[in-house]
Amino acid sequence: MKKLLFLSTLLVSIAFLSACKKDEDKKDPGTLEINFDNIAIVNGVEKQLSLVAPGSADYNYTNEMGQNFNINLLRYFISAIELDGPNGEHFHDEMSASASGAKGYYLIDESIPSSQRVMLENIPAGNYNKITFTVGVDSAGVVDGAAGGVLDPATNKMFWNWNSGYIALKFEGQSDVSNGGTSGTETIADDNQKGIAYHIGGWKNIPGTAFVYNNKQLTFTFDENVKVESKNAPELHMVFDILSMFKGDKMIDFTGNHNVHKPADGVDMANNIAKAFAYDHIHQ
Repeated sequence: MKKLLFLSTLLVSIAFLSACKKDEDKKDPGTLEINFDNIAIVNGVEKQLSLVAPGSADYNYTNEMGQNFNINLLRYFISAIELDGPNGEHFHDEMSASASGAKGYYLIDESIPSSQRVMLENIPAGNYNKITFTVGVDSAGVVDGAAGGVLDPATNKMFWNWNSGYIALKFEGQSDVSNGGTSGTETIADDNQKGIAYHIGGWKNIPGTAFVYNNKQLTFTFDENVKVESKNAPELHMVFDILSMFKGDKMIDFTGNHNVHKPADGVDMANNIAKAFAYDHIHQ
C-alpha cells in the first residue's frame, strides 16, 4: 500500500512539474517595429532622401537615362502585412475599414518621419523569417462612402474616386528635361514648366477600360530569424529605393512620360515600384 501511495505521489509530482515546465515554455505575444526607409542607392551607397521645396531647380538625383530630378513629395500605402516562420508561425495584421476608422493600413510619408515606423502588436511568440505586404489599398479598403482614419480622403489626399480607388503611391517633383503641363497635383503649380508627377494606383481590372489593378503584393525572406516575444523588441528595416522607381521593367523618360494620374497610365511604374522595395536588416 505504501509503495502504491508513493508511486501515486511521484506521478502527481511529475505531472505538476511537467505542467509548470510547459507554462514556462509558453511565451507571451510580442511586438515588431517595421521601419520603411526611403533611400536613393547611388553607386551602391544608400543615401537618405532629401525633399526640396516645390518649384526648386536644385536637382539632387539622376535617373538611369541621365536626367536630373528632385522630389517634393513621396507618399505610399502599405497594407495586409503578414509574418511567417520556419516552424509554421503565422501572423496576419488585423484589417478593417469604415467611416469611423481603419486598421491595418499605413500611410508612409517621407515628410513625416513617425509615419515610416509601423508597430505590429500581439504577435504570437516565435521565430519569423518572412514578411508579406501590399503596396496600395485593395477592395476591402475601398468602402462605399468616405472611410475614416488613415484612409480618409480629406486628409490623406490619396484617393481618386470610388471607381479608381486609392492612389497606392504618389510622387511629385521637378526635372530639368520635363516639358511641364502637369495637373491635379499637391505641390506643383500650374505654371511650373519642369514638373513631374506620378500618381500610381488602381484596385480592379476591367478589360478595355482605364481601370487596371496596380497594387503589388510583395514577399521578402530575412537572412536571420526575427525572435518575437514579450521580452524582446526587434526592429525590421525595409528600404524603398526611389531611383529603382524609374528603371526596372521599363525606363521612365521625363521628357515624355512625366504626368501620370490614372491606373492605365501607371502600369510600367507600378511594375518598377514592386522591385524598388527590399529587405535590409534586423535589430534585435
